[in-house]
Amino acid sequence: MDFRQRSHLVAVKQGVFLNRVKKSKEKYKQLFGDGVPAEYVTDPDFQDILIHFIFGEVFHQGNLGDKERELITLVVLVTNQTLPQLKAHVHAALNVGLTSVEIREAVYQCAPYIGFPKTLNAIPEVNEVFKARNITLPVESQKRVEIIGLTRGFRCRSRFSGVSSRKIGSTLQPIKSTSKTIFRLSALAISTPVAVLI
Repeated sequence: MDFRQRSHLVAVKQGVFLNRVKKSKEKYKQLFGDGVPAEYVTDPDFQDILIHFIFGEVFHQGNLGDKERELITLVVLVTNQTLPQLKAHVHAALNVGLTSVEIREAVYQCAPYIGFPKTLNAIPEVNEVFKARNITLPVESQKRVEIIGLTRGFRCRSRFSGVSSRKIGSTLQPIKSTSKTIFRLSALAISTPVAVLI
């Protein structure tokens, strides 16, 4: 490679780097506003590395939109219990157009996978941001009761127990037959969700 080719390659790399720096600053401002992180005072080099990589490269990779990226980030931060960063990204999620309901549901979705205590640790942090942004708490409930399986379950239970589905529905009596008990009980357990919150 001669001098001219090397000079061109260096110029291209510098252009890519400057473009990345510009994109990272624009994306950071969109997500977090004009504020400067406190870490810039003590560790500006680290903050530059972080911001240029995350907001100059990762945020521009692939076809995900900012909303999807922030939802993923929120879930990861809740999972890792990195609560100060969670608060910052709740602000960012609101800034890119996510609603308080969407944010809350993403956090709630973590509970069965990471445990209720970790999810409970995250909820006050999220709510603190909501209060700071004048979002009324509690956020609108999304509870629904699923009863579709109720009728099917009663029919299945009736078929195995010999008790009419109407009687099962009115009394919720357990299966009393002793033959094939294991099969019947497992069928009952699988097929009769009385009322499941989703």
